[in-house]
Amino acid sequence: MKKFLIIFILVVSGCGVSFKSGSLKDRDFPDQVLSEFKYISSDNSGNKEWELRASLAKSYNQKNEIILENLSITFFHSDGRIKSFLSANKGYINTQNMNVYAEGNVKIFSEGKALLETKKIYWDNNLKRFYSESNEIVTLWRNNSYVKGYNLIADVELKEIRMDYIHSEVRETN
Repeated sequence: MKKFLIIFILVVSGCGVSFKSGSLKDRDFPDQVLSEFKYISSDNSGNKEWELRASLAKSYNQKNEIILENLSITFFHSDGRIKSFLSANKGYINTQNMNVYAEGNVKIFSEGKALLETKKIYWDNNLKRFYSESNEIVTLWRNNSYVKGYNLIADVELKEIRMDYIHSEVRETN
């Protein structure tokens, strides 16, 4: 047995194999991995405000975040009607304040038939507003016109919108 142990140590040290130290808490493993994830946010009266779905969710308790893949968020009026719908390739939720970050082919459709397109968007759950990064272009389509700009701030229904450095175009219909 002693001979086996010595040979094992020599083989391991000779092959350059090393073992990492540290606890599992220090490693970047999710606490939970969930498929077909669904989260519902409600107001103080119990009315559903928004519903988030993702094909995959990885929960990191110490970081207070949930990483999402293929996500969508549906925002609701207090009577249950849909205000708007967001879809994106990936994102995350901050579990302390329930703010959401979405990126990759982000599209937001409003009940007023507006479409917002960008690469990255933030949802501030406390202020109930969307925000874009200052260097990310945002395009808002409504009817036959569009507006492109930066530094977006918008309400959930895409009715109140502020952008900087805008360019717009109106197209005539035949």
